[in-house]
Formats: sequence, C-alpha cells, structure tokens
Amino acid sequence: MSQLKKIREEKNLTQEELAEQSGISVRTIQRIEAGTEPKGYTLKTLVATLDISEKDLLIADILKQEIKAEEPILILEKEEIFNSTLIKMINLSSLPFAWFP
Repeated sequence: MSQLKKIREEKNLTQEELAEQSGISVRTIQRIEAGTEPKGYTLKTLVATLDISEKDLLIADILKQEIKAEEPILILEKEEIFNSTLIKMINLSSLPFAWFP
C-alpha cells in the first residue's frame, strides 16, 4: 500500500475528495498510489492539503531505495560463494592427475 493511500484512508478521504481539496486530478492521485513518486508542485500541494511533511509522504520510497541499494551486495556475495565452490571443485578434480600421471 502506498503512503499516500495509507494517509488518505487514515483521514477518511476518497480519491475524489482529495482531488477536489487539493486541485490535483484523480488520475494523478491514482498514479501516485500505484507507485509513481510525486514531485514538485504535486508533492507540495498534497503535503499542504493533507497537513503532513514531505518525509511522511515519501518514507516508503526512501525505504525501497535502501533495499534496492543492498541488493547488489547480496548478488555479489552469492557470486563469490559460487566462484569459491567452483574453484574447490576444479582443485579436487585435478587431484587424480597428480597421483596418476
């Protein structure tokens, strides 16, 4: 659930009511609730209309960015484990040739 939808529902507003109070189209509100990040005028208008801070509205996006920033580290760790295992298998497979030339 997007932060905008969560805040809107806490304030008992429909999308249409929020659109009317803020002057932002219903379609724009739907897009933001679907995951589009509000910017500029839209962000400031929603913050003023809902009487919240920008941080409150964007907190979920900040958390998503932090999670995405950690993903490459996990991928690299898995790749290192795979490479380590591959090297061990190559080393073990070369042992018979050392004993039986």
